[in-house]
Amino acid sequence: MTLTKRFSIMGAALALLLAAFVLIMQPAEASGLQERVSGNFIDTAIDTNGDGLQANAWSGQAYGSGSPSYEGLVEIAFGPTGLCDEGEFEGTLVQYSIVRRYANGDLMFASSTDGSLCFDPGSGLASLTVNATIDGGTGNHSGANGTYSASYTIQGLVQDVEQAIVHGAFYGETEGS
Repeated sequence: MTLTKRFSIMGAALALLLAAFVLIMQPAEASGLQERVSGNFIDTAIDTNGDGLQANAWSGQAYGSGSPSYEGLVEIAFGPTGLCDEGEFEGTLVQYSIVRRYANGDLMFASSTDGSLCFDPGSGLASLTVNATIDGGTGNHSGANGTYSASYTIQGLVQDVEQAIVHGAFYGETEGS
């Protein structure tokens, strides 16, 4: 596997994780909600768009309103976006889904296909921006809707070069729009 493909896979995984954090906002408070999020991710065998690169499974915790835990799936398609610095790997979000779980057991669902990733192979860090939509939920979040934007920093921690699998961490902020 080429170095470029390895970085692309790692960047996609990082981007997906960051996107998941964006969806952490609660629909009733989307216009004023701000949260910090952090968690981890790992590549999966799932390829939502058939391009040969795996989506990332991620999990984490939001700190702020409701402080839910969350799990999700994120996939990035690599290619020119015109949004990254020279020498960075670029990509667009092709799949993003998240489930937020609150302490009382209520769930909130969110999704997106609008976002971009920039991966700097020199530092090993990626930045991800996501625009997400709340798609309902259960209990207090039944029928919930709203939109969010998020920005995250992603760090690959362990990479299996032979299998092109990456495990890493992410942190960032979400904000209603």
